[in-house]
Amino acid sequence: MLCACLFSGGESRRMGQDKALLPHPSGGVWLTALVDQVRLLGLPLQVVSRHQAHADQLADCPGVTVVQEPPPWQGPLQALGRVLPGTPAEALLVLPVDMPRLSAAVLQQLINSWYEKPDQIAVAQDGQRLQPLLAVIPTGEPFQTRLAEQLARGERRWMAWLASVPHRPVVLPSQALLNANRPEDLAALMA
Repeated sequence: MLCACLFSGGESRRMGQDKALLPHPSGGVWLTALVDQVRLLGLPLQVVSRHQAHADQLADCPGVTVVQEPPPWQGPLQALGRVLPGTPAEALLVLPVDMPRLSAAVLQQLINSWYEKPDQIAVAQDGQRLQPLLAVIPTGEPFQTRLAEQLARGERRWMAWLASVPHRPVVLPSQALLNANRPEDLAALMA
């Protein structure tokens, strides 16, 4: 069974304001625009956030569960450790809130590629570099164990965990993978 998880719990320090609540060119805010795209796939969706404003934004959104992440907040790998299912027959499509150009079609490309080799993580690549927070992650061994071991050591780097488990890149349209973290990235989003 495949589920989706949208990570939206960061501090948005580089942006200077909450990225999830920035106006989206297609209407709504980044958070709701991405939720709408995932909902087109028909997958159960959970949004992981520490921000009550995100839960409030999604209060009337059917089929969406908001997971309020308790402190300490130590990045997306720890958030993944809190939501990655333990059942080996499951998988999780993960995506970050700061890729506002993602579409259901691009997400479906990633999912379709993962189905070809479901025993490996399918990680988005923009043609030059991996975009590790956009991936389909199988559960069970060795994914759960290595994640738990790494978190127990206090290691929070997503790329270090990824390097320890079977994964492969999936090249997706680079324009869809714009990762907007700074105010100057907003100009690229509008282009």
